[in-house]
Amino acid sequence: MVANKWRNVHLYQCPCGYEYEPEKGDAEKGWHPGTSFEDLPEACTCPHCQRAKVHFREKKYSVPVNE
Repeated sequence: MVANKWRNVHLYQCPCGYEYEPEKGDAEKGWHPGTSFEDLPEACTCPHCQRAKVHFREKKYSVPVNE
């Protein structure tokens, strides 16, 4: 199957593997969909390992959309 459409993914990943995708937010942390990583409080931490925000790394890539 060949993908005709692609979805851009832009997220921030903690070294433990947790991923914050601004488009989706994180309801458990109270971060609403559309909340940019930059708008998260500087004191926020990873919900899985409690690492500081500074340890997250930005990732951008595209994935196929199957219809």
